[in-house]
Amino acid sequence: MRKPLLPVVTIALAATLSGCITVTAPPTAVDPTVPGQPPASSSVDDDTAEPTPAKPAAADPTDAPATLRALTCEQLRTAPLGNGTERYNGYADPIRLVDGMWSGEDGTVVHLQQPCAIGDLTGDEAADALAPVLMDGGGTGKFWQVVMYGNIDGQPVYVTMVDIGDRTPVESISISSRQATVVYLTRPEDASSAEVAVRRTAVYRLSGSRLVEVSHTDTPYTP
Repeated sequence: MRKPLLPVVTIALAATLSGCITVTAPPTAVDPTVPGQPPASSSVDDDTAEPTPAKPAAADPTDAPATLRALTCEQLRTAPLGNGTERYNGYADPIRLVDGMWSGEDGTVVHLQQPCAIGDLTGDEAADALAPVLMDGGGTGKFWQVVMYGNIDGQPVYVTMVDIGDRTPVESISISSRQATVVYLTRPEDASSAEVAVRRTAVYRLSGSRLVEVSHTDTPYTP
């Protein structure tokens, strides 16, 4: 005998009308064979992938240290003595040494002497030059001077000179801490010009465009 279905149908219909039944559709699968569909993304990292090396930062040319070329003693052998504002021994025009020597029409001869010294006297960290010069006028006088050249772009430019006397040969010159030390032979003030009895160590410093003696010490000298 068949059982009546009315109660079951009534319950199903009531549940549908009350919204208690939720139907969830399955996710739509991506068919790789269908063109136009994006491929499924993957969150798995590939540990075997080689990283792209980072580009090195471009060097800043302003960070490169400047190269300050020092003067050389050899350059002084063809350098001029004097300039437009600083005359050498009263000469109206600069005189240019040729192989370390210059001869004037009046018979005066100028010889570049040794030793030469290289070092910074101006404070710009470009090494300058000092050298002794002997001026021979043809008589008994043999006048010694110390000449300074400044360093302008690696070229010697005459700055000034200091006269250290007649027949006073220079033994050594050195530059340190922006000061020049000159050792030369001289004599007491009351001695004859032919006598040499003192070894003087004089220290000079550049003041403006002049070499100024800041100190000196004397010791006895016997020829």
